[in-house]
Amino acid sequence: MLFFFQLLIALGTRAQEGRTMLDSLAQRLKCLSAGQQQTAIYLRTSKDIYESAEDLWFKAYAVDRQQQLLTAIDQTLYIQLVRSSNDSLVWEELYPIKKGTASGQIYLDNSLPNGSYWLCAYSAHSFDKSNPEFFDVRKIEIVGNVDTLIKRRGRRTQKVDTQQIIQFHLFPEGGQLLADVINSVAFKALTANGLPCNVSGTLFENDKPIAAISSIHDGMGSFLFRPQRGKQYAVHLAAPFADSVYQLPPIQEKGLTFRLLENRDDSLFFIIYNKEPVIQPFYFRVQTRGLPSIAAAGEVKDSLVLKLPLADAPAGISEATLFDRHLRPLAERLIYLKLNRQLIIQTRLSKERVGRKEKVTLHIHTTDPNHKPVMAHLGAVIYDQLYHNPTDAKDIQTHYLLANSLRGKVHNPKYYFDTLNTNRYQALDLLLLTQGWRSYQWNEQALAARQKSKFPLLSDSIKGQLLRTNKGINKQQALMIFDAAQRDSRLITVDERGNFFLSPEEMHVSNPIYIKHFGKKEDYTVKVIDPFISLRALNPWRKAVYPFMEKPMIDKSKADPQITSLSRGGIKLEEVVITEKKESVFRDKYIGHLDSLAKYQNNTDRAHGGWLNCPAGDGEELPVEGKTYIVWTGPNAPTSHPFAFNASNTTRIVYHYPKHTEEELLKMFGITKSKGFYPHKTFYEPIYDYPEDTLGDYRNTLLWKPDIITDKNGDAKLEFFSSDINSLFFGMVEGIDESGALGKSAFYLSVSQ
Repeated sequence: MLFFFQLLIALGTRAQEGRTMLDSLAQRLKCLSAGQQQTAIYLRTSKDIYESAEDLWFKAYAVDRQQQLLTAIDQTLYIQLVRSSNDSLVWEELYPIKKGTASGQIYLDNSLPNGSYWLCAYSAHSFDKSNPEFFDVRKIEIVGNVDTLIKRRGRRTQKVDTQQIIQFHLFPEGGQLLADVINSVAFKALTANGLPCNVSGTLFENDKPIAAISSIHDGMGSFLFRPQRGKQYAVHLAAPFADSVYQLPPIQEKGLTFRLLENRDDSLFFIIYNKEPVIQPFYFRVQTRGLPSIAAAGEVKDSLVLKLPLADAPAGISEATLFDRHLRPLAERLIYLKLNRQLIIQTRLSKERVGRKEKVTLHIHTTDPNHKPVMAHLGAVIYDQLYHNPTDAKDIQTHYLLANSLRGKVHNPKYYFDTLNTNRYQALDLLLLTQGWRSYQWNEQALAARQKSKFPLLSDSIKGQLLRTNKGINKQQALMIFDAAQRDSRLITVDERGNFFLSPEEMHVSNPIYIKHFGKKEDYTVKVIDPFISLRALNPWRKAVYPFMEKPMIDKSKADPQITSLSRGGIKLEEVVITEKKESVFRDKYIGHLDSLAKYQNNTDRAHGGWLNCPAGDGEELPVEGKTYIVWTGPNAPTSHPFAFNASNTTRIVYHYPKHTEEELLKMFGITKSKGFYPHKTFYEPIYDYPEDTLGDYRNTLLWKPDIITDKNGDAKLEFFSSDINSLFFGMVEGIDESGALGKSAFYLSVSQ
């Protein structure tokens, strides 16, 4: 849906020309955006920290990047788990996306080293070469033993003084300073390790101090001043940075610029300045995620206050641009429209303190900011706070509303959506002036570059080819696909060039999927293109920018009691020594079936009367695995019965069938294997109907519900049971409503004896 207002201000007889130019301004973006539908992925995991030999549960949202609504355009989710220390891949699987959401699990093998990992999610419309920034990564940590977390808990962080080296940047609003008008300049100060640094100082005009400045939030601040022609301006920082001097950009003596006066929920107020000698026509546009929402045209002599209505404009980060009469951009900045437009999620537990194995009810209510109930698609999780990383600032709001539109790391992004922070409007405006300046993703240059990338790197389907080994004509028109248990089999078509595709529907058959052609095995070869090959070549996770917070001090009021690892479910052995290695077996039923066939169909060994491959040539029985047989080893093998033998020309052996690798077996029977969707697994939820149940329950994740839809009254109710772990549990509910509004709610549950 396109929101577009045309405002014509003081154009008089030039009104028709103004309308034509405004239409042209909108059409430029419309043409560039055509056919460029993009999906933005967001990941939520069941915890932040995992022990090895656990299941990692995840949910993914697939949202149309411009409309910010759940989209069904993508049907396949690519998931990778990468060890961050050496970029090594430890997991690659495909999962189905249904109506904009996907969920699944990953088994974290006990062999995985401790450390940080990236969980990465991609889809066909969230990843391309020109703009591969709408995929998502979630940082997780794997520890070998819960003792590691228990020892870590309670440690206070020691702040390292890194303020001797500082980064200080100045950002004129609109992009340049214009002489003899009031200009706004924002600034940001960071320490050497990238953390915000509060500063104060003085603005100098030549050698004369004219204004004091100081940061307001996270090292950011701003000041107003009227620069004069021909004069130099600089900021001198105060102690402990007393020797730091930063020059402002040169002053422009002519031109047009603008400044934001006020940002309300229903309207925007700008002042436009003109320092040209004559009246100047101008055009003004506000666009949100590439959708033009407001456009205005007018003429300005010295200055003009421009009021723009926001009644139907979408919420979120928007780009305001001032154009000259030839539609050349003169100044621009980012603004946030309708910060209060959020999905309000209210959560209420039946009890905030419960005993072990006690039933708990979680009530969820979703409304818009005006308290009107709305239907929403949510996910909920409750887990032991020992596995919670308080420095992880990523949630559905910070991801879609900030990270997808800004470049670089955003410190503590949750701050801007917390209604308890009374200065969040001013703080967010400073963030957009200092971090988002000229970094918006939906400008015309970015759209034009993306339009050249016509070939997606990822697909919802898996492509393959049926190749004829000789140069004859390919007469095969179909292939058979089936699962390991051979319970589901289907035919897929092959085109005249031998190409075929495994669609998302067919990828539900199994994982892996087996593919067999109908010709002689020596005449054809089936080749399946690895769906992850592009991702491995580009290593996109290396470009991931993750939001961050400093580690908070321990809150004694919310710290759970001292608990040993034994009370959380047992002890892990540091090392296991294997004294005897058992024979490996095929886990896949179909591979085991092929192995059995190979033993019978391809085995030329025969047994007779205790002999294996009797030299006289008789015997039609297949040998028995593990049985001892006599084998002729001497020269001049006899050809008929009877014949003499002794220890010098025979030996006894224990018979074993020939061993084939999986690849050998598949080739032997003319079969190819492909990935399918990873099998669905149900999250374990015990029901304790009898309180006297004495079996130990050491679940550290009490609730994982990735697919919750509130009813027309905005209500949903979940029931679950606590475990035997005495701890404080962290809970989170987040999601999106039918209008694209996003929300989250966090809470705690205390479990004790």
